[in-house]
Amino acid sequence: METSLIEETYDLLQQLIQNKCVNPPGNEMRNIKTIEKFLSEKGVSCEIYESAEQRGNLVARIKGKEESPKLMFGPSHVDVVPVDNPEEWDVSPFSGKVKDSYIWGRGAIDMLFIVATQVQAFAALFQEDFEPKGDLVLLIVSDEETGGQFGAEWMLKNHPEMVETDYAVTEAGGIPIAPGKFVITIGEKGGAWKRISFTGTPGHGSMPYGSNNAVLKAAEAAKKLKEYTPPITTEYLGHLAKGMGVNKFTQFLMTKKIFLPFILKRLKKNQPLVAKVIHGLSRMTISPNIIKGGTKVNMIPSSAYLDVDIRTLPGQDEEYVHNHLMKALGELAAEAKISELEQEEGFMSYGNSSPAKSDFVSAMERAIQKEIPDSSIVPFIMTGVSDARFFRERDVETYGFSLFDPELSLSDFANLAHGTNERVSLKTVELTLKAHYNLAKEFLG
Repeated sequence: METSLIEETYDLLQQLIQNKCVNPPGNEMRNIKTIEKFLSEKGVSCEIYESAEQRGNLVARIKGKEESPKLMFGPSHVDVVPVDNPEEWDVSPFSGKVKDSYIWGRGAIDMLFIVATQVQAFAALFQEDFEPKGDLVLLIVSDEETGGQFGAEWMLKNHPEMVETDYAVTEAGGIPIAPGKFVITIGEKGGAWKRISFTGTPGHGSMPYGSNNAVLKAAEAAKKLKEYTPPITTEYLGHLAKGMGVNKFTQFLMTKKIFLPFILKRLKKNQPLVAKVIHGLSRMTISPNIIKGGTKVNMIPSSAYLDVDIRTLPGQDEEYVHNHLMKALGELAAEAKISELEQEEGFMSYGNSSPAKSDFVSAMERAIQKEIPDSSIVPFIMTGVSDARFFRERDVETYGFSLFDPELSLSDFANLAHGTNERVSLKTVELTLKAHYNLAKEFLG
């Protein structure tokens, strides 16, 4: 690939960072228009679909010779999360500055570098007069960071014919977890945000004996949720165990439920992030994150609530969540009122996954091997939620795909996404650009 194309991708990424599409409120049309201009200069026509004021989504297409298979670059989002501590950054968080062979700025890793590389790979293929078997679609969206209401979900509801595809590649893939081993996200956990409310009897704080204190009930509920262990599964740990490069004995222990507590305890000391991932992939998780109650220090509170972040594995539905919350609360369940956090876009997003083995998965592996010979991919279920869920719900095989610098560690990635001094290496941008280009050639050529 020509050096000029790589340099242009760096420039595009810098512009996307500098446009400062912080969500909320979003204002993603700045980045959508920047991408439209970039594509137009390459001769690529595209359509923009405005979903709200200053918010929109972009679609471009290289028409295929046949009806299928169709491949989508995307859904890829151009909104970014806020920066709460700009004074703690080594560079201005929206400068897009190149420093120490990195491009710095909010959104650099999540996920503007993938947006820039997908746009450039698409444009390069167009300028080569690439004739794919099926359509190659580019979908750039708004609003992923707050749920997708004006982005991927909106496009599927309002313009489904424009985003029809068989396969899609988006964020959260290509991260090295061992030498020559790169994660490809095949699915993600679901999520449910719940409020657990309690009532009590108001009274004077000077006479707490025998009182019916709602805050104490909420505190006891938080303790019970922390101590509860939902059913454990090792279904999603097999690929990870092999990909981590650990010895056969450790692989065996990781895939046996009875030994998992021992493995987690050992990893917690030496590899705490890996321990968190394995814990999250082996069960539904329940995290009490907000507790509120009372209005005055000398009054026994008559109401209190606990807000809980619950993450579910594929196949665990609303009934599963409710039943295990009630079981965890024990005797307190009779006094608890459980509701969704509607005012904070509370949701029940179901866990979802795409096949770990297929012709398309093999094509992704070959695309990576063209840049890093003898490498292999490791199927992975993501503990978070992304726009990929909207497409998997419609039976589109959707994957997290990119190619990070092999020198990056999993902990480095976790610290950079949404973190202080977020940045992406120039090498990662180059590798990801080539990987997307290779993938289209491998699968649609």
